[in-house]
Amino acid sequence: MRLRILALVALCACPPLLARAEGDAPPLPDRNPLRPTKPVAAPAVEEKPVLPGEQPTVPWTEAEIDAAKAKCKELLTGDPLDYEILPPIKEGICGTPAPVLLRAVGTDPKVTINPPATLSCPMADVLGEWLRDTVQPEAKKLFGSTVIKIQNASSYVCRNRYGGGTTPLSEHALANALDVAEFVLANGQRITILDDWPKALEPPPPPEPNPNRAPEDKESVTASKPAPDGKTAKIAKTSAVTPAKAKPAPAPSPPPAAKEPEPDPKAQFVLYLHEEACRRFGTVLGPDANAAHKNHFHLDMKKRRKGFCE
Repeated sequence: MRLRILALVALCACPPLLARAEGDAPPLPDRNPLRPTKPVAAPAVEEKPVLPGEQPTVPWTEAEIDAAKAKCKELLTGDPLDYEILPPIKEGICGTPAPVLLRAVGTDPKVTINPPATLSCPMADVLGEWLRDTVQPEAKKLFGSTVIKIQNASSYVCRNRYGGGTTPLSEHALANALDVAEFVLANGQRITILDDWPKALEPPPPPEPNPNRAPEDKESVTASKPAPDGKTAKIAKTSAVTPAKAKPAPAPSPPPAAKEPEPDPKAQFVLYLHEEACRRFGTVLGPDANAAHKNHFHLDMKKRRKGFCE
């Protein structure tokens, strides 16, 4: 009887032993409830910048629209501008309460803006003054012709500066800026910022070696070098042939007198327009500012303490 009981106990104990050997047994429970658990780090999520047009839009109030329209009437009445009053623009934090679509400036001559520019009224007013009082007189002076068209590279667009995600808001987003890339004259000439802005002068190439210089006698040079003990080294070999003396080179002819480069009227034109624009607009950027402005003038009304003109 005792042997049977021992056999049954042995049979009952075998499965757990086999299970532990095979690794199927469940882990023992943690009996310490105060043991701190390791926090699981959440995967890093890169925050996407919120662009100006994606931010909450707060519509213009009637008071803001009425005040802006009254300012437009004050600025533009009597100006020879071909423009259309547009509905208020508001997308995100972009827009202006009283924009205009400016098609042309002046009447005789008439300067067409291609394509028409969406601008705030203060920007349209100052642009008209610059075209009438600066651009046209300089074109007549240098080319005997007038400007009949300017190329609009960009006016209103809801974006940050340089189209970045975290850069400050661009004045283009407030319809407060215009990019000008080209001027077309009545006589058919085209003046572009990309082609006609003065380029930086390249340094002259190094002078070529003198072909009339006498060759050096390497043995004589070697023999005249001081020995390590401070005494002059003895000549090991003496050339049996005495090299002929090189004929003296003829005296170089004097260089031609440098001529002053003839002024390029197109370069003069764009330089003068840039300089005078700095007197009217709050900010002026051109090819000397950075590569992003190599092909246009950026003009805007942003008021800065010291102005900004590059």
